[in-house]
Amino acid sequence: MKNRKLNSTTAMIVTLSFLQPLPGLAQSSSVLQCLQNFSGDASAAESACLDTLVRSGVACDPGLSGAGGNAGPGNGDEPLESVAARILRTANAQACAAEDAAAAAQAQAEAEAAQAQAEAEAAAAAEAEAAAAAEAEAAAQAQAAAAAEAEAAAQAQAAAEAEAAAEQEALAAEEAAAEAEAAAQAQAAAEAEAEASAQAQAAAEAEAAAAEVEAAQAQAEAEAEALAAEDAEAEAEAATAESVAAAIAETAAADAAAAAARAQAEAEAEAAARAAAEAKDCTVELVDATGATLCADEMSQAEIAAITADAAADENVVVTTETIAEDSARTSSEEFAEAEAGRSGISDLERAGLFALGALAIGAILSNGQRVTARTDDRVVLQDQYGNFSVLKNEDVLVQTPGSNIRTETFNDGSMRTFVTREDGSQIVTIINAQGRVLRRSKIDIDGNEVLLIDDTRYFEPVEIEALPEPSAVDLAYLNATDTAGLRAALRAAEQRDIGRTFSLSQVRQYRELRNLAPEINLDRITFATGSAAIAASEAGRLREIGLLMLELIDENPNELFLIEGYTDAVGDESYNLLLSDRRAETVALALTEYFGVWPENMVVQGYGERFLLIPTLKAERLNRRVAVRRITNLVN
Repeated sequence: MKNRKLNSTTAMIVTLSFLQPLPGLAQSSSVLQCLQNFSGDASAAESACLDTLVRSGVACDPGLSGAGGNAGPGNGDEPLESVAARILRTANAQACAAEDAAAAAQAQAEAEAAQAQAEAEAAAAAEAEAAAAAEAEAAAQAQAAAAAEAEAAAQAQAAAEAEAAAEQEALAAEEAAAEAEAAAQAQAAAEAEAEASAQAQAAAEAEAAAAEVEAAQAQAEAEAEALAAEDAEAEAEAATAESVAAAIAETAAADAAAAAARAQAEAEAEAAARAAAEAKDCTVELVDATGATLCADEMSQAEIAAITADAAADENVVVTTETIAEDSARTSSEEFAEAEAGRSGISDLERAGLFALGALAIGAILSNGQRVTARTDDRVVLQDQYGNFSVLKNEDVLVQTPGSNIRTETFNDGSMRTFVTREDGSQIVTIINAQGRVLRRSKIDIDGNEVLLIDDTRYFEPVEIEALPEPSAVDLAYLNATDTAGLRAALRAAEQRDIGRTFSLSQVRQYRELRNLAPEINLDRITFATGSAAIAASEAGRLREIGLLMLELIDENPNELFLIEGYTDAVGDESYNLLLSDRRAETVALALTEYFGVWPENMVVQGYGERFLLIPTLKAERLNRRVAVRRITNLVN
């Protein structure tokens, strides 16, 4: 190895610095010096010099990550600078791995500390609530004791008053008897007959006085008995209050324990969601014509279209094109037919007109313990093993207006990307998951400007219901079609609120507390017959004012988004009601587009069936068969 020394050590260092961005000239020089001075074979020299460099201390240089492989024995003829470069890269990789391990350990320690702090705070809160409950119970007992004492004092006072009255009456009787006796004696001296009469009169008066005394005593005894009964009732009420206070304390303790458990579960779920989001490198991936996988999370739709233009022949992507004919497009006046419920399987979904979602995706959905409970010609209702219902449909149908050209790219996982090109040259680009839900949607105008309308491919923090602001105080019944000012005020009400964050469209659909942050405009002028989801042209005109206001808002801000909600009454099967309500919401959206030109890409529809009844009754109720509109732009953008 010494025979392969370079003529100049400085020349070696300069050459090595041009090969890779090494940690520094000093380390490069020391490694070359070590290799030159080692007298053993090439493998031993490389191993010994690597150990020497590691012991000297090497800091991680991110610029060297992935720049080369690990050090290993050479072939004996390899130049010293190549061996030195490999040694430096290996030492740098070991240093980076050590730093990564230390960082991971620190992160884990911080997470454990945070969890311990949360548990301590929950325990403190539970103790505080228990103390408050104990204080409340003590206050209740003290109040009961004070009430009993007051009643006893009142009873004693009443008894004393009764006794004084009896004594006074007895004294008066005695005085009357003495006067009567004196009068009788005086009259007896004059006339015996008058004396006899006086004696009789005195006896009668004495008897009356005695009767009065007895009556007073009886009244005093009755009053004493009443007071005793009141005292017993007060004692019973005190005992009842004590038991109620104890029950309240037990309930408060149980609520505190449940709240602590719920808080811990929410914290664990949030941590899991965050960890999953951090571990996920890319939400939407593309495969170009060369087979390379690219991340499309931060790409514009124009870039995505350019990358995938030549990938149609790829076996992982199936590309189809079609033009929407006038007679094949869905309209608001169409009715849909009820289909047989209770059957499951791919054939049901295919007969329901959902085969466009992909057979692989449909098979995956049904293999997860779900079954079909109701269907029509364009959507089905699925029920999972926990009894929850959901609607499966192709949400992109709403933007496929007559005359549009549709290009669909279907991937092998069942997801799709569609390009809806309209006659004016504008384009709607939508990414749809295997269940037909819109994940991302943007509009590209004829000048190439892109407006992002929906983007659920981003990471969103979990929803904390307790941290949300108070719900909107503005809810409007759209009964008067001329109340333009009221409608405009309701639609713009959400602009004045600072919620502090945004949410995904999926979260807004799922949580009613989120939707209530935006005013609800009930379209009470639009009525549906029982079991119907069609709107006649005569009724569609009643949407004029709200349709024109929605179009006005979209012209001012092209990324406006409106949620059209459908509801039913509680009569009939729950799964079919969910199906019917979803179609009613879509019918209103179609009518707003057909009659007033509201852009369909600025609307999303969602049915909620018989949940959230406006009038709480199980009977047929017209007001429960309703559709409502919310402006959710500030919630998702």
